[in-house]
Amino acid sequence: MEHEINPFFSVVVPVYNKAKYLEEALESLYAQRYANLEIIAVDDGSTDGSWELLERHRDQGRIRLYRRDRPGPGGYAARNHGASMARGKWLVFQDADDWCADDHLAEFHASMKSTEAREINLYVNAYAKQWGDTVHPAIAFPHHGELTRQQGLELFARSDYIHMNGACIERQFFLDSGGFPEGIYRRGGDVYYWIRTLASMRRTHYNRKVTSHWKIDNCGISNNLSNLVNTHPARDALEGLPHDLTWKEVYYAKKAINRKLISWGVEKKRHGMAIAEDIKALHLEALSFRQILHCLTLLLPDNLFAHCRTLVGKTL
Repeated sequence: MEHEINPFFSVVVPVYNKAKYLEEALESLYAQRYANLEIIAVDDGSTDGSWELLERHRDQGRIRLYRRDRPGPGGYAARNHGASMARGKWLVFQDADDWCADDHLAEFHASMKSTEAREINLYVNAYAKQWGDTVHPAIAFPHHGELTRQQGLELFARSDYIHMNGACIERQFFLDSGGFPEGIYRRGGDVYYWIRTLASMRRTHYNRKVTSHWKIDNCGISNNLSNLVNTHPARDALEGLPHDLTWKEVYYAKKAINRKLISWGVEKKRHGMAIAEDIKALHLEALSFRQILHCLTLLLPDNLFAHCRTLVGKTL
């Protein structure tokens, strides 16, 4: 793949000790039907051979490559650095241990062509979660196409319909927004960013077609319990939000934050961790009936918690 002088898409791949998965992730990008792209890999000080692998791909002219001396929590600083080096109008982020279909970028491009008269800075494709060889399809949301700010926040209050691999954001908007939070959160900083972004955009676009897989078994950040110690970063997402939000938009933003706080609390309780701060951070005025049920399970003794979780539901 030759570098495009003026690429339409810049795909940023943060890398930290992902040699085992990196070839597959990169090959899925090389196979894209829409070919006007550049791939920017940012290594965060890998020690497992990832850097040497990336050097080979760079020397073959397939990627642009940068290296940071110290790994940043959650890879957020690496993504921001890649974005600052990008030449494309649109940014796409690809985790080094995940995969995307060959029409991933083509679907983004088609969505843009269908809305080119609109001022839209964020396009989202659906994604699927993958455990081993088992793929769980994305939640079938009722919306498809252009979303108002309220609809975008309402969807996020239901589920994480935006995943890092499934988002395409206008590069200048991303840079002007300050990018992902660096050096603050080890996990969940992307959720913090998406909530704030949805609240700051008047419209976005959602495509129900699944074009990427989040391979959860490969995700060291999600599987590292030390990353759960503090309250979910979503708690801070309302700080400095636009003042022109309607009461319904604020309600759905708070409901989305509640969902993440409760989900985080459930995960912590399963591992015997304290959850008092997570409960205190909830926006009580935006709790749905289902969220209240989840909260009640968090207040149960540990010996009843697991049984009641099965009855209420495993996920938020």
